[in-house]
Amino acid sequence: DAPVSGGEAGAIEGMLSIMVGGEPADFEAAKPVLEAVGKTIVLVGPSGSGQTVKAANQLIVAANIQALSEAVVFLEAYGVDTDVAIKVLGGGLAGSKVLDQKAQKILDREFAPGFRLALHNKDMGIVTSAAREAGVVMPLGALVAQLVTSTVASGDGALDHSGLFRGVQRLAGKIDVPVPA
Repeated sequence: DAPVSGGEAGAIEGMLSIMVGGEPADFEAAKPVLEAVGKTIVLVGPSGSGQTVKAANQLIVAANIQALSEAVVFLEAYGVDTDVAIKVLGGGLAGSKVLDQKAQKILDREFAPGFRLALHNKDMGIVTSAAREAGVVMPLGALVAQLVTSTVASGDGALDHSGLFRGVQRLAGKIDVPVPA
């Protein structure tokens, strides 16, 4: 198995992260093909391990987008200059690739799909199901999975996963962008 992270842009630029599960010899044989689309290509364990690492990736990404969305709604409620706030947050410990790649989309209310919420919802189902199967408690993961599901159920499944912001807006009673047709 060889799931990827990096979205459409990463695929186009050949910059995907690829989490490979399998035998070392098979990994080495496949590596030249994977190098055509990936930059970070790592054998993470036996077959199936790639999917497990991908699930962990999706958990981290969803939790970060949810936190970023909540932070923007919070900042806007206080009338803070969000462009400046995001810049300073990005320079501190809150800085992340999620902040770098998704904050401006949220500020601009531009949710054209890169990675669709409906797909992230599917992935969060994989995470929560696998956690249950392994007997692992993931209270934040379960909550974020429900928030993703809620946003999809509200009609935003075709939007980029930064569209989680719209779910936060709904919960705060501050929705300002109509659902796209």
